Amino acid sequence: MQAAARACMVRPMTTTIDYLRRAAAERPDHPYLIHEGRRVSFAELEGRTNRIAHALRDQGLERGDRVTLAIGSSIDYVAAAIGIMKSGAILHPINPQLGLSQLAYIVGHATPRLLLADAEMADAVRPLCEPEGGPRLAALEPLDGALDLGAAAAASSASAPPVEVKPGDPSTLMYTSGTTGNPKGVLQRNPVEPRPDPFIELLGIDRDDVVLAVTPLFHGNAWGACSVALRAQASFAFPRSFRGSQFWDLAHETGATVLFTLGTILAMLLTREPCEQERTSRLRIILGLGSAPIRDQVIERFGVEDVAECFGSTDAGVVTMTPPGQRPRPGSAGPAIPGVEIRILDDDGQPLPAGEVGEIAVRAPGPRAEYYRDAAQTRAAYLGEWFLSGDLGRLDDDGWLYFVDRKKDFIRRGGENVSSVWVEKTLREHPRVSDAAVIGVPHPVLGQEILAYVVTEGEVGVDELRAFASERLASFEVPSAFELRDELPRTPTQRVEKYRLREEAGATGKKLLG
Repeated sequence: MQAAARACMVRPMTTTIDYLRRAAAERPDHPYLIHEGRRVSFAELEGRTNRIAHALRDQGLERGDRVTLAIGSSIDYVAAAIGIMKSGAILHPINPQLGLSQLAYIVGHATPRLLLADAEMADAVRPLCEPEGGPRLAALEPLDGALDLGAAAAASSASAPPVEVKPGDPSTLMYTSGTTGNPKGVLQRNPVEPRPDPFIELLGIDRDDVVLAVTPLFHGNAWGACSVALRAQASFAFPRSFRGSQFWDLAHETGATVLFTLGTILAMLLTREPCEQERTSRLRIILGLGSAPIRDQVIERFGVEDVAECFGSTDAGVVTMTPPGQRPRPGSAGPAIPGVEIRILDDDGQPLPAGEVGEIAVRAPGPRAEYYRDAAQTRAAYLGEWFLSGDLGRLDDDGWLYFVDRKKDFIRRGGENVSSVWVEKTLREHPRVSDAAVIGVPHPVLGQEILAYVVTEGEVGVDELRAFASERLASFEVPSAFELRDELPRTPTQRVEKYRLREEAGATGKKLLG
C-alpha cells in the first residue's frame, strides 16, 4: 500500500484508477460501496478490479479495445467498469432496456471485443453477440453460452495489472440519444491534468459523506455520483432500482447525506403521503437535475439545506450549477462551474450580449469530446475551442445561464432523453403508416410525455400502433398518445412544421393525454 501511495505522488491524479489506488492506500478499510446490505471497502474494490483487469488481458484484450457493459446496478457493475479501465480497454456502458434495433446499431458501431452482461440482461443482448459476428458474450457469474470472466478473475492476481493508463488516453465511449438520427458515440479521454471538482467544491462533499444515487448506473447522474464519492474518498450508496415506497428506508439505512437524482424522481416523492422518515434523514443537500420548479417544495417538506440544479450533456459535460446557499433565479441553471466558460452565439458564430437568445457554446479544460468514428461530426461540433451544444439559451448580466429550447429535437421524459427522429422512424416501419411526427407535451411529473401524429394508409387503430411501437422501442420511448391525421403541416421544403404541432398540443395534447 505504501508503494502504491508513493506511485500516486509521482504523477498528479487524473484518472479513476489513480483515485481508487490512492483511496485504497489512504483509507483501505473505509466502505466505498453500499448496496443492498453489502459494504465494499476501497481496498477490496482495488483488489477485485485488478483481478478483472488481469482476466480481460488474458482474453487478449489490448489497449483501446471496447468492452460493452450491460449489467444492472450492482457491485459487479462498478467492479467491471473500473476493471475494464484498468485493462487499458475502453468502457462502453449501454442501457439494455433500449429496443433491439437501437442496441444493434450502438453495439455494431462501437464494435466491442466483449459484451459483459448479467443473468437479468443476457436475453436482451444475446442477439447482438456471436455467432452473428458480434462481440463475445461474457459474465461475472456462470451463464449459459458466456465466457465465465468471474472465474477467470478469481484465479487472477490482485496486484496492479502491467498496463499504464495515462492522462489523455481514451477511457469511456457513451452514446447520445440520437436526437438527429442515429445515436452518436462520444469518446471521452482521461483528463491531462487535475482540474477543479465542482461537486466537491460547490456541494461541499467530503470523506465523511455518503452519496446516494437512485438512477441506473449507466446514467451519467448515478455514475457521476459514484465518481464524485471516489474522488472525495466518501461512500457511494445505490439500490438495484428506484422504488418510491422504499426511498426513505434506503436513505436511513445507508446514512445518505447527499443525493444525486432527477427532478422527476423528486416530484414522485412529493406525491407520496408525508412520513416521519422524510424529516429525520441525514440528507443535507440534493443535486436534482430538472428540479428548479419544485426546489422550494422539496426544501420545505424534506428539511434539506438546499437543492442544486445543473446543466450539461454527454458531450459537453457538466456546464453550470446553481450555487448552494444562493437564492436561485427562476428558469436558470446557474453560472458556469469553475474552469468552464459559456458564450451565446448567433447563427454566424458571433457572441451575443446578455439577454440575447442564441446557441450555447462551451469552453472547458481538458481533452475535447470526440464523436467516435466520425471526424467530420467532431469538427462540426467545434468553433475553434468552443463546443457548440446545439441548445438555445441566454445569459444574464451575472453570467447565469437560462436554457430556452433545443435545436436538437429530443424529448426528455422521466429523466430519459428520447429521440423523436428514432420514434418517428420506427412508426414509419408499420406497413400502413406513411408519415409520423413526434413531439413532447408538458407533464407535471415526467417533465414531458410523448405525443405522436400519424398519417396512415388504410385502417389502423391506436392500440395496434402502440403495440407495434412497444415491440420495437424501449418502454420510455413509446408514445403515450397518438393522433391520426390525413397529413402533417410542412414547410415549402417539406420539413414538418413541428412548432405548429406544439401549438396545437397546448389544447389537443392535454385532451389526448388526459
